Amino acid sequence: MEEPLVSVITITRNRGNLLKRCISSVLAQSYSNIEHIVVDGASDDNTDEVIASFKDERLRFEKLDYNCPLKETMDHAIEMCLGKYITFLDSDDEYLPKKIEKQVALIESLPEEYGLIYCWMTYYDNETHQVLRVHKPELKGNVRDEVIGEPIISGTPTLMFRRELLIKLDGWKSPDEIGIVSDWELCARACQITKVDYIPESLVNVYENHGSVRQSEKAYYDKVCPRTIKFSQYFLNHFEENFKRRPDLIFFHYWIFFTNNFRMRKYGMAVNWFMKAVAKNPKALIKKIFHL
Repeated sequence: MEEPLVSVITITRNRGNLLKRCISSVLAQSYSNIEHIVVDGASDDNTDEVIASFKDERLRFEKLDYNCPLKETMDHAIEMCLGKYITFLDSDDEYLPKKIEKQVALIESLPEEYGLIYCWMTYYDNETHQVLRVHKPELKGNVRDEVIGEPIISGTPTLMFRRELLIKLDGWKSPDEIGIVSDWELCARACQITKVDYIPESLVNVYENHGSVRQSEKAYYDKVCPRTIKFSQYFLNHFEENFKRRPDLIFFHYWIFFTNNFRMRKYGMAVNWFMKAVAKNPKALIKKIFHL
């Protein structure tokens, strides 16, 4: 039986110095029936030269005329996909060689009600190559409530969707609507209508400290405090019924209100949200303190 086609999406802009590692890791996968869709937001660096250095029909490159918003670019890439399954890789990261093979084997073994699977990922310092941390959630099955309290199932490169589920979700939401573009939000919505499973193994290397700001880094959020607050407010509104079942999970979002108001020097509001957060889940505060 023919192996199902897997589409890998990479969105990039002016990361020619990092892109080769990304593409090489995809084309070197032990699972060969793939297409790597790279959509470039009008880069003006050496991205074109990096792409031209690869002579592989599985690499599909499209350079946009201008740098579109991330959601629009991602939607366009998803429309280009021909695969039964869709996965992702940021242009500054890399897959381990058996990432796709292992994920396809898992999702093919599951019933259709499992529309999303994920794996673990390891964060490295791009300069020192030291391990910074490993993101290794262990949620599976029906986890519609567990995913709304904090970004447990997240990390775009770890995800693999059934194509029909991703299309049904209409991909990522616009930052105009929810504040920021978030893989956590996408996964939280997905888990309301599908079951999930995972590979208990780190199959993705994520690199930090390479000169480009990642959306997962503190420097990014320090500049977007109002949008981060809007994001958590969206969560509280959109998943209102979930929070009624699990009010203890509100803590994380109240903590977001506290920290971001503090960064904006709105100290009165910050203290108010701090007290509300503690009231919701005192144990979560202890956990926060020990993680500092």
